Amino acid sequence: MHKLHRSMAVFNQPSLPFQNLLSIFMLLAMAITAFGQETERTAEITQTAMKTREMLPSRLGSNWQAVTPVRTLGKDEWTILPNADIHAEYGLKNLITRQYSDGQARHTVEIFEMNYTSGAYGLFSFNRNALPANRKEFFVGRFMVSIAGDQPDPAVISELERLLSNESGPVPFLQTQLPNRNKIDRTEKYLIGPAALALIEPFSHLKEIIDFSGGVQIATAAYNHAGGQMNIMIVEYNTPQSASDGLARAQGIYESRPSYEKQSRIVKRTGNYLIEVSGIRNRPEAEELIGQIKYSPRVTWEGSKMSDIPWQFRPWDPAAFEEASETAVMLIRTFYWIGILIVSSILMGVITGGSFFYWRRYRRRKLGLDDIFSDPGDTVRLNLDDYLIEQGEQGIKQIGPRNE
Repeated sequence: MHKLHRSMAVFNQPSLPFQNLLSIFMLLAMAITAFGQETERTAEITQTAMKTREMLPSRLGSNWQAVTPVRTLGKDEWTILPNADIHAEYGLKNLITRQYSDGQARHTVEIFEMNYTSGAYGLFSFNRNALPANRKEFFVGRFMVSIAGDQPDPAVISELERLLSNESGPVPFLQTQLPNRNKIDRTEKYLIGPAALALIEPFSHLKEIIDFSGGVQIATAAYNHAGGQMNIMIVEYNTPQSASDGLARAQGIYESRPSYEKQSRIVKRTGNYLIEVSGIRNRPEAEELIGQIKYSPRVTWEGSKMSDIPWQFRPWDPAAFEEASETAVMLIRTFYWIGILIVSSILMGVITGGSFFYWRRYRRRKLGLDDIFSDPGDTVRLNLDDYLIEQGEQGIKQIGPRNE
């Protein structure tokens, strides 16, 4: 007859120092990452604030003192202002404003920070013939500056030009392709979107058919012509196929016009240029003038950094190579120290876990409990020794009937 009994001894609980240390390390790494991101955001905000204060300091020239703090309108704020769609087309990032006074008069200075110089020039060219008498505008690099106030002080303009002179970039090339003969001064406009084109009355009907995607750009100007005014528009497409498609769409509109209006317009293509002329009174003279327009392809890259140029077109730049090398070294150092931290955590876990293990073994041996098998889970033990082995027999234990 077999016996069953319960063993009530205690198992050693396995310690988890390594898991705990790994969790602590992961939490620490997450905290460091979050802190680094927050620090980076704070630094960016601080840098932007410092930059705006440098652009609009507390004093301009010798007489003009700031009377209001600097105010910066981001995209979520300036989009509610008039002509926001046109500003968006030209790539407005921030609108920075501040008021100044010399004790008698007051000037409001607005700086339109654009993505590229072409956007600042385009907005400047679009506005300049529609400005009120008490406003003056100019552009420096990526910034278009507008000053409102009676007779803006030349010293204020000179100081702002000096403060913004570090920003530079290529001015658009297309407007230089407009003929110079008989051109009315300061009528050139540079357009890169349908919202601005819709406000150019002689060519507003083209806003629906010109696709501005892919960098299509427009230059227009007014000309003295046969006792009146003639307007010329050049649309530059990226490929001859696009120019052909644009010509077909423009001619479709041209053919639908009355015959008297056809006599006052010319639509033609030269290379990647689509040329349209309106307000013609002397057709041979107009054809001679637009015959001066020659397609001159020219590639320029917007931006002030080497990274703004596609990598396959970038010239060799030692500074860029040095920057890439420094970045690679920084990444290697980062992963090196991450590896050191991981190995250190593993070693600390092994040492701590081993110390706990041998300390508990030492304590059990000291108490005489080292040979006792124990388990806190109330293990059930089946003791069959008295049933299978005859009394007094020693040596090999055999399960099953004995062969005589």
